[in-house]
Amino acid sequence: MLLAVPMFLLVVAFLDKPKLGDGLFTNKGLKLWLIFLLYSVISVNWAYNDDFGIFKLQIISIHGIIPGIFTFIIYRMYKTFTWTPVVLFGLGYSIIHHLFGEFPAEYPGRLTLPGGNPIYDARILFAAVTIAIWGKRIPLVLRLATITFGIMSGIATQSRGPLMALLVANACVLLMVLFIKYMNKKLHINNWVKFGVLALVLVGAFAAWHYNDQLQEVIGTSRFAVLVSQDELVGDANYVGRKYLQKEALDQFIAHPFFGTGLGGNDIMGNYNYPHNIVLEIASQLGLVGMALWLIALLYSCFIARHSGVLLALFIQSVISAMFSGDFGYNYEYILIAITALALAPKQNVKDVEQNGKDHLHTDGIRLRRSRGAGRSIGNGAST
Repeated sequence: MLLAVPMFLLVVAFLDKPKLGDGLFTNKGLKLWLIFLLYSVISVNWAYNDDFGIFKLQIISIHGIIPGIFTFIIYRMYKTFTWTPVVLFGLGYSIIHHLFGEFPAEYPGRLTLPGGNPIYDARILFAAVTIAIWGKRIPLVLRLATITFGIMSGIATQSRGPLMALLVANACVLLMVLFIKYMNKKLHINNWVKFGVLALVLVGAFAAWHYNDQLQEVIGTSRFAVLVSQDELVGDANYVGRKYLQKEALDQFIAHPFFGTGLGGNDIMGNYNYPHNIVLEIASQLGLVGMALWLIALLYSCFIARHSGVLLALFIQSVISAMFSGDFGYNYEYILIAITALALAPKQNVKDVEQNGKDHLHTDGIRLRRSRGAGRSIGNGAST
């Protein structure tokens, strides 16, 4: 279904507007990802477990590449995009997760949809939170409801990697927004805002002091204890197991530094194991060649995603999540977001805009303004 439905719609779109394919086949970012994926396909030929490698390629294609290309073409066709339906889906998902989630024996103490995985549940929930934070023209009630229910349900999954990714990604984009506004002398904070921030800090500090014992008890009995206690971290079975797998991946990279063991090469002891770290997995299975191709495509996509506050935050968040869990195939979110960013990016590059001396570069999250003597400004939103 994931293959057939988008493919049918793409055929209809091409028949209706044949020129839609122009941007698809000439886009530099798509070419970079295509080269990397082509090398990944070729590497299966020398993999220890080619079946595992093919399975990974199937998953990342069906969940990441094809939906990304579908989004690319449809956006080029209609030239408009809104995050409101996406946030509505996120809110519905968080409510369903909260009402119908369970605590399975496989994941004790972690709220999970029946038959699901708490890590991937948390990724979806926290992605909706990020969109609600940075998306433009989202109704305030919908925005606040999505953030509230998303955080509640996400924390209930007890997934540490996605939570850290949420905090770090949004902090990075916030700091970038403030820095660019400051450099353009557009960072104006009135006294009421200062007073409100100070009041929140004081109230938070008092609450943390007053409920210190209760907070320590709550954190100490949860999986988040490893984030504040090194003793808990070194004794965590999940941490110990992944540390072993990552060491094995590093050893494989040292043994096969240039071309890796092939996609699917982390088949350790006859099991479908992987290091739960996208960098180590690519380095060990695809070597320096694959790592270089991956980094070039990744950094270029990040450079393009800077035009959109929401996409940049999502992109950083998905890459950080891939450092803690999942494998090559199931860490597909960042590729989907990268291709979406390539679709939403303006056709002119920044250099062209600077030469023209005009301020016509508008995208869904960041607004670059270049004119004679002007600097850059950054905002948030979701329309082009």
